[in-house]
Amino acid sequence: MWALRDVNLELANGECVALLGPNGAGKSTLLRLLCALIRPTRGDIGIDGISPEEARARASIGLLSPHDHLYEKLTAEENLRLFLALYRREADAGRLTATLNDVGLKDWAAEYVSSFSSGMRCRLSIAKWMLLEPKLLLVDEPYGVLDGSGVDLLEAQLRRVCERGGSVLMATHHILRAGDLCTRAVILRQGRIIFDEPKRSPWESFNLAVADFLPRGGK
Repeated sequence: MWALRDVNLELANGECVALLGPNGAGKSTLLRLLCALIRPTRGDIGIDGISPEEARARASIGLLSPHDHLYEKLTAEENLRLFLALYRREADAGRLTATLNDVGLKDWAAEYVSSFSSGMRCRLSIAKWMLLEPKLLLVDEPYGVLDGSGVDLLEAQLRRVCERGGSVLMATHHILRAGDLCTRAVILRQGRIIFDEPKRSPWESFNLAVADFLPRGGK
């Protein structure tokens, strides 16, 4: 059995790419491969020609997920300080406070993460990557736990990553939002890429490809 097969994908600086497809298509597996959480059985992965398993490449890759690992017995601020230390970065108290304020968590800086809702945890993860500024940000289904202001925060951060020359690859089922935000779409089905095109207007080929896997009344 294989999860992905014959996948050939290149991301350019400044690109925001929507990774779409039905459940079980291989989207999360691809993200996990790109951030070296799992290893491919065949093929190569490179970030500027460097394997993501190497420390210098890992430092340039971020994974934003509603299930992002946070330390529940640490406060929000302590979590950020720890992650910065793991990446051999530092931030003064002023920058930490400003970042927590930007994500709407300033008043919870000294609260333990164990008391946070799913949406608050996602906001804290966004704060982490705002501080770390990865060159490649992988995003796995973040919309479901965020309220309206949280969605605006997320999308503003993804745009900032691309504006400073980074790349975003976002796996999502929210096709309309992805279509508005992203500059390119890739669709997976049964572990293979069946669609890969830059955004255009009108984009009939994209609409047809999406309609092929959406259930009736789909998003």
